[in-house]
Parts: sequence; structure tokens; C-alpha cells
Amino acid sequence: MLCWLNYRRLTIVFGFYMLMLVFGLLWSLDVKWGLHVLGRHWFWLLVPVVVALFVEFRWRKYFLISLSSGLALNLVYCVLQMYGFVEVTTDGSSAEDATGHIGHIGFGFVYGVWAAWLLHLGLIWKGWSRYLAWFMAAWSYVMIFSAQGRSGYLIAIVLIGCLCVKWVFDSQSWRVVLPIMVCLFLIVTVVGFGPGQERLQGTWAALKQMNQENILDQGDSADNATLATRERLVMWKASLDIWSLYPILGVGTGGLPQAVVLLKKDGLSSFSHPHNQYLLALVRWGPLGVLFFLMLLVVWAREGLMVDWQNSVTAPLFSLSAIALALHGLSSASMEEHFSAILAVLLLAVAIANDEDKRHM
Repeated sequence: MLCWLNYRRLTIVFGFYMLMLVFGLLWSLDVKWGLHVLGRHWFWLLVPVVVALFVEFRWRKYFLISLSSGLALNLVYCVLQMYGFVEVTTDGSSAEDATGHIGHIGFGFVYGVWAAWLLHLGLIWKGWSRYLAWFMAAWSYVMIFSAQGRSGYLIAIVLIGCLCVKWVFDSQSWRVVLPIMVCLFLIVTVVGFGPGQERLQGTWAALKQMNQENILDQGDSADNATLATRERLVMWKASLDIWSLYPILGVGTGGLPQAVVLLKKDGLSSFSHPHNQYLLALVRWGPLGVLFFLMLLVVWAREGLMVDWQNSVTAPLFSLSAIALALHGLSSASMEEHFSAILAVLLLAVAIANDEDKRHM
């Protein structure tokens, strides 16, 4: 009832997106895999449950303190991993790419959102707590740009920019966000000259080889960043080819792997998603699927942008989680990737539960 009364548009669009998942089974090329895909969205059903749990202020506070404590401890763990004191078996996490038990694909999402929120807390807090929040945010950014995952770089930079614009708009003064702007400049410098330089160069090198025939050539001589980008470009091209064969309704909720097999292109390995949420929605449900996905993100982000952030701890969680999902969706299946999507679900529920913000819209 709280979701329906206070966030009706968001509830309606979210409901349509969930209905597409279910009804997409009717024309799926592989119903069994479609049921598996449907099952991977189980955590979205937690939204009303978590909202009900967090209606009281103290439970929201306890959750945010617990979440922040856990993420802070994980940063310590990542430092230990970086120096070889601990080992993990998580894919995309090693001493050279220290991301703890998260892995580099979701690491930038998790810590990009958390760090941007910490920057916001530093702006509304006073005294030593302000500098503690900013210190933890700075540490998060250092770890994001020390790890692989160019999606994380993009999320980190864009969320800082959004935070600055929103605060300038609300306060009618640019001086209040001067420390954040300095931080943004330092991050861009790190990207240009620090550990992110090689990965961005690898991405650019792959983008210059766009035709299908040579995109996977020179595999042994290329670095990991170049190879990863080339592989994703191949999957994106194959996804567009599949959609051209099923332009109206797509291949259904679980039809993509089967459609890849039917495409029968030389050198194309089977994949369950193209590392792009927009293309995934297009292939599964056609243009209508992309439309509902975009509507969901826009309405979701808008709910937070309508609130004055200077008077709220939780209001930014609306927009930060939605914008991060939108950016992360450019290189992953963000709506069903556990680390990113589950965090987005929890932050969305916290923001919805604080209906005091809605009353001041």
C-alpha cells in the first residue's frame, strides 16, 4: 500500500516489467531456460518485504550502518588480498585485481553507489563525521580505479557529477560542492594516468576494430582489456542479428541461448546474455521491452531527483541506484546480476520506506 499510494508510477512501470518476464515465456524459444531466468529475478520481490521492515527510522538506520560497516570491512579485506595475505576463488578477483568476494564486474557498481552516498553524507554532516565519510569515499574510489572494470569507472565519475549538479541546483551555490569537484578532478586524473589508463587504451583499441572478421584476431597478443571488449562487441553484434530475425516480440524470456545456437556463426560461442541489459531486453521482448526498461529507470531516478537532498539522508539512494543500474546495463545484465541488482533493491526499499521525503515533494 505504501508503494502504491506514494510511488504509483514506479509501481505500475515495475509491474509491467515483471509481467514481461512472465508473459515472455509464452513465445520463448526455450521455456526451461526462461524459467531459470525468471528465477534469477527472485530478489526483486523483496522490495515490498524490505519496505515493510524499514518503515521505522531505527531499522533504516541500523541497516545503513550495517551495510556501511560490511563494505568498509570488505575494503580492508581487499587490501589484504592485494598484498597476498588472503585468497578468494571468486571470478574476476585476484591479488592483481583485488575486489574481494564481489569480483570486478560488480565491484565498481557497489562501491560507486556507496561512495557517492558517503560524499552526500559528508555534505550534510558536520564535524569529524563529515571527514570520516569523505575518507571512506576516497578509499572506495582508490580501490575502484585499482581494479579492473571500466563500467565501475564510468559509474563512479557520473554519480559524482550527478551529485554535484543536484546539490548546486538545490543550494543555488557551487561552493558547497567544491570539495566534491576537486575529488572528481583527481579521479579523472587517476583514470588518465593511473591504473585505469591501460584498460581504457585496450577498450579504445578494440573499438577501432569493429568488423566481425577481425575483431577476435590477434587474441594471444592483445591485453585482457582489449580481448574483453572484443568479445563483448561480438556478442552485441550477434544480439542485433538475432533481433533482426525476431523484430516484433523478440525470442522470449529464455530464448537467447537457443537463438545464438540457431544463428550458427563461425567463431561465435554460446552466451546467455550479451553483457548489455538494453540489448538483452531488445532480444527478449523487442522494442517494447526496451521501452519498459527505460521507463522503469527514468521513473525510478526521477523520484529521487524531485526531493531536496540537503534535508534527507536516504533520498539520494533513489537516483544513485537507478543511474548506476542504467550505466552498468551498458556492459552487463544489471537487472539480474546479483551484487548490483540486490544492492539496488535494498537501497530502493530504504528510500521508499522513508515516506517523509515523499511528503515534501
